[in-house]
Amino acid sequence: MKKIIYKAIFPATILCLFFSCSPQKTAWDDPAYKKLQESYSLELQKEILQSARDSIFRVWSGAERPEQPLPGPNEGIAVRLIVHGQDRGCLTWYRNTGDIKLFAAYCAAEALRDPRYEPLKPEEAKDTILELSIFGSWEEISNPEDFTPGLHNLWLYDGVFNTILQASLASQRNYTKEIFLEAICQKAGLDKNAWKEDSYLVWRRSPSIWYYEPL
Repeated sequence: MKKIIYKAIFPATILCLFFSCSPQKTAWDDPAYKKLQESYSLELQKEILQSARDSIFRVWSGAERPEQPLPGPNEGIAVRLIVHGQDRGCLTWYRNTGDIKLFAAYCAAEALRDPRYEPLKPEEAKDTILELSIFGSWEEISNPEDFTPGLHNLWLYDGVFNTILQASLASQRNYTKEIFLEAICQKAGLDKNAWKEDSYLVWRRSPSIWYYEPL
């Protein structure tokens, strides 16, 4: 009697399900990023940005600048002023905001007098973009390359000073990881290759969402 050998034949589509077609997780699936998105809807981001806008126009109309609000348990925030693609002011409160709308108003007013740039004038309002960034929780990383451009902010501590570089810059300026790392080192007053050579540097990353509108 002949022995019959049965061969299991799997269609390519089934093999695909077992091997290559299962969804792959990416950095954008990070729970911290998902939490940030859930906590700050687009409507809420618009409201926060409006607080920043109102503050700028109040200062321009002669009102006193808002006082620094009390800190609290909320996420960090940055308000950035951009004219014709060039930065004209920014203030970052990197974590522990209280009332985030009050912090947006405070950061916007202070960004108007950022000493790194020529002060923004009311007649430039029509050409100005107002950008809001919200920072998720920070985590220390041992490898400075352990981040995703456009998703993560970076925080560099050199033993004396803290320096933050926002995730939005990577997307807007097409920064690679290397260029982003060089940029934050130069912003900190270090050699652009310090991220490769200086093991004493402390690095942190946080997910970010951002929203911008004409001023």
